[in-house]
Amino acid sequence: MLPKEMVAVAIATGAPTLRAIGTLPKFRVGDVIKTANDSVSTHTRLPGYARDKRGTIVAYEGAHVFPDSHSIGLGERPNHLYRVRFESETLWGKGSDGPGAVYLNLWESYLTVGDLS
Repeated sequence: MLPKEMVAVAIATGAPTLRAIGTLPKFRVGDVIKTANDSVSTHTRLPGYARDKRGTIVAYEGAHVFPDSHSIGLGERPNHLYRVRFESETLWGKGSDGPGAVYLNLWESYLTVGDLS
């Protein structure tokens, strides 16, 4: 429990979400992944434009509180978090605004092993 004198600080600055968990990360930097294509009616941090898309893991961010479960009262359920790079063309097609990339921090439960095709 947070001490009373720290509540205002936590509200103003946020509280740490990093957690220790008993599983190893499934992915490593350089792994090609594919994002889930779930349609959910509750909170998710997986943007619609990035669903069912292929990307590359560029960093591992540790295990953090999983906001999808925490926001609906199911507890913290910590989950491994990765930084994933998506090529602009992958997200928006060949007519996208030139070369470039988008980086998203995504939880492991959103990711599967990507196909190489």
